[in-house]
Amino acid sequence: MATHELTLFLVSSLLIGYGAGFLTVKINHLLVIFLGKLWSSGNAQRRYILVGGIATFLYGVMIFYQTNNFVLALIFVVVFTVLFISGIKHAMHRFDQYLDVLNALIQSLFPKEDLNDDKHEALLADTSKISQEMLESMRKSQLESLKILFFFFDSVFAVFFISLIKGKLKFSRFINLSKEDQVDYMHIWAATEGLNLGPVALKALIGYSYYTSHLSWDKIGYRGEVLRRSYIN
Repeated sequence: MATHELTLFLVSSLLIGYGAGFLTVKINHLLVIFLGKLWSSGNAQRRYILVGGIATFLYGVMIFYQTNNFVLALIFVVVFTVLFISGIKHAMHRFDQYLDVLNALIQSLFPKEDLNDDKHEALLADTSKISQEMLESMRKSQLESLKILFFFFDSVFAVFFISLIKGKLKFSRFINLSKEDQVDYMHIWAATEGLNLGPVALKALIGYSYYTSHLSWDKIGYRGEVLRRSYIN
């Protein structure tokens, strides 16, 4: 077999294996959204094994059919399997970073103004805490929907696509952009028809959390007269 054919098969095993594993996690999150909490947790691992087994078998058959070499096909199947598992682990890690995206959004939506450093940081920390509590109180399917939104909003693909609308080239995740670019990125999202609902949902969650914190009330001249909050200092 020619060297270029071996290279092609190797690259395909890397890309397809990793991509299949990565997409399997996304599909699992979609299943949780559509089918509910019953299909989450332990069942996810069994689905990963099932999908991985089917994908690996089909890939192995394809390679054997192309090469007619069992040993070579087996080697590529091992590479495919390793990359499939790596794709799953990376996607799961990315989904678990939704709180990092949340905190980056909080920082970009509420930059320091007239508050001193300590009070500003305390306010943002309280906003983050309230937002997390709200997320944790949601139904599993609703939280999974927001995780996918956080995931896509933060992705290199979304940043690249959105930046192109304004004639810029950005190859970075949202959390790695500068504060100015983050604000600009959100403005483009909000001004683009079909995409503007995403920022609206995220801003609603964060804005509610921000102004629920009693640390923000001085900025709007509110003292809790209506709510009678017992924890006001």
